[in-house]
Amino acid sequence: MATGLLEGMQKLAVWKEMISGYDRQFLWDKDIPDWDDSIEQEKPSIAFFKSEKARENTGCVLVIPGGKYLYKSTNEAVNVAKKFNDSGIAAAVLDYRVVPYARDTILKDAKRAIRFLRFNAKKYGFDEDKIAVLGFSAGGNLASLCALYGDDGDQSSPDPIERMSSRPNATVFCYSAINVVDEYDDDEEFSLISYFDVVFDREYKHFPPSFIWQSMSDGMINYKTSLELATVLNEMNVPVEMHLFPYGDHGQGLADTKKGEINKGDNYLASCWSDLCVRWLKNYGF
Repeated sequence: MATGLLEGMQKLAVWKEMISGYDRQFLWDKDIPDWDDSIEQEKPSIAFFKSEKARENTGCVLVIPGGKYLYKSTNEAVNVAKKFNDSGIAAAVLDYRVVPYARDTILKDAKRAIRFLRFNAKKYGFDEDKIAVLGFSAGGNLASLCALYGDDGDQSSPDPIERMSSRPNATVFCYSAINVVDEYDDDEEFSLISYFDVVFDREYKHFPPSFIWQSMSDGMINYKTSLELATVLNEMNVPVEMHLFPYGDHGQGLADTKKGEINKGDNYLASCWSDLCVRWLKNYGF
């Protein structure tokens, strides 16, 4: 675990250098839930990217980078947001807290980001009822929690942002780290592996349409976890579009780093996932 935390700290420094180059909106002005100064992480925020090609009433994609809940991957963030911008869709990148913060706390950051975007939708120029969460790996795990535990907002809150719904209108799962379980482990001893467990209530009625993609050669997360996710969502009557690609390892992001080298074990075939996703989002009014 100590080695993992050291790796996380090093990669968080790289993330901080990258994200600091963009205009960020902090999710809370003050009184950040569960804030701990001793952990020395950045305050949760989003970086918003407006599309110059967007027409009126298009949507917004909240990009949640992966990183094992230990860090945030720089190749699953701004580049992805700008890719959606090129297709006329607004996007925002979430800078959320990671371990040693609890997963419940991390979920508060993601839900607050959805509320924040919904509250500011008119200012940012998109439809408040067209917010998608798109997550890579651990970010996909967090996206699933947003969809499962979204709420209609606290109408009695003095904070107008907290009165906004945190329910996403679409979910996009990119080689997501989701271990479907029947119940959560209540063991008090810390286990990072348990962060990837998700219980799906088959009777839950609010899970939005979902897009899933993964490579079958993913060396970290077995593609069968995506198949299981699709099966569970289908049992919940959730509309699902899914794509499996033969090549490409875990963490490939836009899958465009070796585009053009066919059948080299690289991610050439997977590089179309974002175009397929744009088509899918636009079908739902984004």
